[in-house]
Amino acid sequence: MPPKKSNDSDEERTMFIKLPSSGTDAAEIVIADDSSDDSILLPDDTTKKQSALDAVITRIGMGRFQKQLLVLCGLGWLADNMWLQCIAVILPRVQKHFDLPNSLIGALSSSLFTGMMFGALFWGVLSDTHGRKQAFNWTLAVTTFFGILSSFARSFFQLCFMLFLLGFGVGGNMPVDGALFLEFIPKEHQYLLTFMSVFFSFGAVLSSVLAYFILPSHSCPEEIKCDVSKENNGWRYMLALLGTLTFLMLICRILFFQLQESPKYLISRNRKHDAVLVLRKIAKINGNNVQIQVSDFLTPANTTTSRRSFPFPNESQGPKVEFTSDPISYIMYKISSNSDAVMSLFTRKWFMTTVLVWCIWTLVSFAYTMFNVFLPKYLESLGYGRTDSLMQDVLKDYVVYSLCGVPGSLAAAWLIETYLGRIGTMSIATFGTALAVFLFSAVKSHFNEVVSSAMVSFLATLNYAVIYGYTPEVFESKIRGTACGIASAFGRVAGIIAPIITGILLSFSVTVPLYVSAILFAISGVCMVLLPIETRGRQA
Repeated sequence: MPPKKSNDSDEERTMFIKLPSSGTDAAEIVIADDSSDDSILLPDDTTKKQSALDAVITRIGMGRFQKQLLVLCGLGWLADNMWLQCIAVILPRVQKHFDLPNSLIGALSSSLFTGMMFGALFWGVLSDTHGRKQAFNWTLAVTTFFGILSSFARSFFQLCFMLFLLGFGVGGNMPVDGALFLEFIPKEHQYLLTFMSVFFSFGAVLSSVLAYFILPSHSCPEEIKCDVSKENNGWRYMLALLGTLTFLMLICRILFFQLQESPKYLISRNRKHDAVLVLRKIAKINGNNVQIQVSDFLTPANTTTSRRSFPFPNESQGPKVEFTSDPISYIMYKISSNSDAVMSLFTRKWFMTTVLVWCIWTLVSFAYTMFNVFLPKYLESLGYGRTDSLMQDVLKDYVVYSLCGVPGSLAAAWLIETYLGRIGTMSIATFGTALAVFLFSAVKSHFNEVVSSAMVSFLATLNYAVIYGYTPEVFESKIRGTACGIASAFGRVAGIIAPIITGILLSFSVTVPLYVSAILFAISGVCMVLLPIETRGRQA
C-alpha cells in the first residue's frame, strides 16, 4: 500500500517501518518525502542543523529567560548539596539516636549515594530519550516527598531506605539541570554553567547554618545519656525543614516559570518545527525581535520515496507510524535504540574522554566523600572546643568551612576563561586539594584546623565547579544526558563505598582516611592533565 500524504499545514506524514527481527539490524523506514520539512536526518544533517541552531541561540542572546533558568537550575544544584551536607551534619546525631558503631553509621550516607547513583542513571537517560523537561520537575518532586517522609523514620533501616529513595530524586539534578541550562545559552556565556556551582556551595552553607541553630538545642550531648525519643530529634527537624525548602523550589519551577523543552534535544529528534516554536517563545520573553523560520534549519533532502536505515524516531512526537512487525520486536528495538547513546561513548572519537571523565568523577567523589561526610566527626575527635558545647563549636567551624566554598565557585567561573582553561584550572585545584587534605591531617591547633579545612573547601569546590561544567560541555548534545548521567552515577558509586570504608578505617585511626583522600585527589589530578579535549571557546 503506498504511503499516504497529508496536507502540509498539519505537518503530518506516514512512514511505514519494517521492524528488525533482531537487535542488530536497523529498522527499514520507507519515507514519502516531497518536501524537505521533516525528513529523517542523516548524521551530517544533524550536525549542520545543530550548527544553525547555535547561530540562532547566539542571535537571541542572553536575556530574561536564561537568567530565570540559571536561578531555577541553580536551585536544583543547591538542593543536591544541601541534602549531602545535611546527612554529614546529622550523622553523629543519628548515630547517637540509634546507638550505632562507627563501622555501621556509614550506611546512612551510602544509602543516599546509592539512590543518587540510580537516579543519575535513570534521569540522565530519560532526559536523552524523552526530553529534559519531564526530568527537570520530577527530580525535585521525588526529593520533596521522601525528604519529608524520612523525618518520620522509626528505625535506622527505615531511615536508610527513605534516604535511598530521596537520593533517587536528587541524583538527577546535576546531570539534568546542567545539560538543560547549557543548551539554552550562547557560547560566549557557557562559563555561567561553572558559575552555577555557586548555588551548590550555598546548599552546603544553608544546611550548615540551619544545623548550627537547630541541632545543639535539640540533640543529646555526645557523652551524656538522655531520652533520645524526646531530646534528640534535631536531625528529624532538619530533614523535615529541608524537605519543605525543596518543595518551595519545586513550586517556583512549576508556577513561576514556563520551562521550554531544549531546542537542541528537539533538533536531535528531528522536531525542528517544535524547536522553532520554542526559540520564538524564548526570543519573545527576552524582548528580542529575532525572526526565526523553519528554513533556518533546512538541509538538502531527497524528494523521492527512499528506503533507509535509521534509529527509530520518537513516535509520540514525530510523523504517524504504522508497524509491520510484532510488538515484541518493537520493544526489543526500543531497548536497542536507547543503548545507542551509551555505545557511542566508546567509539574512537569519545573513548579516551569518556574513560578519563568517568575516572575523574569516581576518584574525586571517593576522596571528597571520605573527607566531607565525616568532617564533623573529625572535628569532634580533635576536641578543639572553646565553649561548654563542643557540638556548637564544631558546627560553627563547619559553617566557616562551607562558606569558604562560595568564593571557590566564583574563582572557577573566572579562571576557566583564562589561559588555564577548563583542564588547567581543575588540575591545579585538584592537586591543591590533595595538599590541603594532607595538611589538615597533620594539624595540631584549632587555628590550623580552620585554615586547612577552609583551603580544602575552597579548592575542592573550585575543582567540582569545573568538573560539573566541563562534563556537559565536552560531550555532544545527543549523548550529553547519558554521558553526564553515567559519570554522575560513577561518582555516586564511589559515594556509596567511601562512607563504609571510612567508617571501618576510623575504627583504627582518624588520620588514615585523610591520607587515602589526599592520594585519590592527586590521582584524579593526573587524569585531568591527560584529558584530550579543552572546551574553552568551544560551542557545546
